[in-house]
Amino acid sequence: MLNPDSQLVYDVLRSITGDDDVYKIIEADEVLERLPKDKQFSKVQLSSIVRDLKDRDYVNVKYFTPDEYCILTLKRFEEAEVVSQPAKRVEKKEKAERVPYETKTEKPVKPIKKGVVFLMAFLGGLLGSAIVAAVAIVLIKFAL
Repeated sequence: MLNPDSQLVYDVLRSITGDDDVYKIIEADEVLERLPKDKQFSKVQLSSIVRDLKDRDYVNVKYFTPDEYCILTLKRFEEAEVVSQPAKRVEKKEKAERVPYETKTEKPVKPIKKGVVFLMAFLGGLLGSAIVAAVAIVLIKFAL
């Protein structure tokens, strides 16, 4: 949970940036103007509160200077629990590109026999050593 000052700044940032999940450039003076008269902060205090919100994953910050911030406010679980009601899931009739993990069906996998694995490993080693031997012969023949 946030302290009251951080919660106040977070609410002001949410009102400025909105819910459209887009980074917005906000001036510090704009935030300070929207604060109540009894809660006035300096720009240094405001930047420390924004840094604290960033560290607690309440906002994403691309960059910030003492006078300007590029911020995306995030919806937190505690906030979503209080503000909104659970949304109903709408099922689509069309085949979706992504399938939830719970509903995904797996194809049966055929077990591989140990003899086949040994044979493939042996043939791979044989082929690799043949290539190395061929390269070594070519280098000895033409380089020396």
